[in-house]
Parts: sequence; structure tokens; C-alpha cells
Amino acid sequence: MLRRILITAIIVLLLWFGLTFINREQAPPTSASPQTSSSHAAGPPPGPPLPGDALLADYASPDTAPIEDLRKLHNVLAGYFSVVKDLTRHPIGGNADLAACLLGENVNRQAFIRPDHPILDESGLLIDRWGNPFFIHPEAARELTIRSAGIDLEMFTADDLIILPTGLTP
Repeated sequence: MLRRILITAIIVLLLWFGLTFINREQAPPTSASPQTSSSHAAGPPPGPPLPGDALLADYASPDTAPIEDLRKLHNVLAGYFSVVKDLTRHPIGGNADLAACLLGENVNRQAFIRPDHPILDESGLLIDRWGNPFFIHPEAARELTIRSAGIDLEMFTADDLIILPTGLTP
């Protein structure tokens, strides 16, 4: 299961890289024009797709189980770690560090999610479907445990949702 997830994440990233570089070579420069609020509300901001756009599709959807949100975030992390090799200049110590890295504050200057994605709150932290920040626990440089407080909104209780660095639940 983990192997399929990693392969899918790598394929999505490779497709994204290919599309990004092809679009840069073929797309003519466009003039800057102000965006209206109605065009912004209709979909994601203009620009090339980011890896997280596909991997976090339907994030926090009522049609999916809450644990799927953590799995989606885990897939984004797998993609992040496969692309960003040097973690020494931007170590991940918690939620704020991880969010910053995914927003592009990493050695590659590669954004994986957009600042207006529903996975981020107004302060820039990664949040679960109930609006609570995830607890990000680094086990090693490329191994993070992700914990959601769950529906009771209290961390470290019986209903917490957890994804281990392996992508499995405990």
C-alpha cells in the first residue's frame, strides 16, 4: 500500500515537473491584470498546478473519512521529501516549519501547496477538517508523525487520528 502511494506521488510530481517546464517554454508572457473576487472564488489561483493541488483534492470533504485527510497530507510529504533533498537548511520541527516548507520556504524554493488552500488556517498552520492545527512530531529528518485532535477537538485523547511516518495508522 505504501509502495503504491509513493509511486503515485512520484508520478504526480514527475508529471507536474514536465508540465511546468513545458508551460514555461511555450507560454507567452501575459500582462498583469487585476483579479476579481468572483474569478478567484471560481477555482484555484492562476498559475501552474502545484503538487498539492492533485494530492489534496477534496481535502476535508464530508464524503471522505477524516483519516483520508491525514493520508493526503502524508502523500504530499512523500512528494516533498522525494523532491527536496537537503533538509539541513530548513529543518522541520513542527507544524509551522512544515507549513512554511510546503509553501516554498525550502532549499528548492518549490511550493507544494497554495497559501489559500483549506489545509491552512489564517495564521499559516496546517489544520484538520475541524480547524485545529495538526500536531507534527518529527521522528527523524524525513519521518513525521501527523496527529489530528479528532472530533472532540482535544489533542491526545482516544479519538485522535494518527498517521505514522510509514503512512500507516497505529
